Amino acid sequence: MNMISSPEIIDEIFRYDVPLQRYTSFRTGGAAEIFVEPGNTSELKKVLQFCRDEQKKVFILGKGTNLLVNDSGVKGVVIHLGGVDFKEIEINGRHVLSGAGVGLAKLIRKSALSGLEGLEGLVGIPGTVGGAVMMNAGGKYGDISDTIDSLTTMTFDGKITKHSRDDVEFAYRGCNLSGQIVVNVEFTLKESKIEVVLEKMDEIYKEKKEKQPLSTFNAGSIFKNTQHFKAAELIERAGLKGQKVGGAVVSEKHANFIVNTGNATSADILELIKIIKETIKKKYNVSLEQEIQIW
Repeated sequence: MNMISSPEIIDEIFRYDVPLQRYTSFRTGGAAEIFVEPGNTSELKKVLQFCRDEQKKVFILGKGTNLLVNDSGVKGVVIHLGGVDFKEIEINGRHVLSGAGVGLAKLIRKSALSGLEGLEGLVGIPGTVGGAVMMNAGGKYGDISDTIDSLTTMTFDGKITKHSRDDVEFAYRGCNLSGQIVVNVEFTLKESKIEVVLEKMDEIYKEKKEKQPLSTFNAGSIFKNTQHFKAAELIERAGLKGQKVGGAVVSEKHANFIVNTGNATSADILELIKIIKETIKKKYNVSLEQEIQIW
């Protein structure tokens, strides 16, 4: 691929034809036309300016744990917030300031070891803080939005805005921040004893491990729950546990998970998603909505 003329700072951090398999939990998918890891908000702003100037489509990548990349890859610029400034955590009393690129597991553990509780219900959920905020990650023990005090975003035209919690509308597995990139998030937690928080984390993780295929190549829940039904219950009731397409299989442990057994393609996973949706619609007249992103 011919390298594109761009500002000097951009040339230093641009990479071309980067396979995205290693950046997604499904371990499938093609390459990114351009892959970039800005180190700070200044570099991020320059990358976004380049994307506007060159009319390149922008894709924001966290840990790729809620994502399926097509086998043909991604045409455009994949921005991965893996730079140093996006991976910092600052703790001041009950307030925790986290960069958007921090792994959610790291944030939860560091908060717990500082004697702070409030995030332990998210244990076992992969991904980054930024991605978790955008999809309002959570479950039976609460959502990430429950503990957010404020957050800072950058729009695709480079404008930085700090939002209070009340400024943002969080919903089930989503929020109204589309068209913006989460830069950092401030949480307000409760003081507790380290051993108490760690014990809660351990209990919740063990419960999830029993019910979810956490140690496999998967992207978490494929479908959102409906107003009246849990997606996993519908899929299991339809007899789709163990259903296979190529190297992709509906988990025997949790019916709303699709697992890459080692040699699946994204096409296999997409076909399996199609089969599930069509089966549930035919059997129960319920339209399942995908929770995962598809590029």
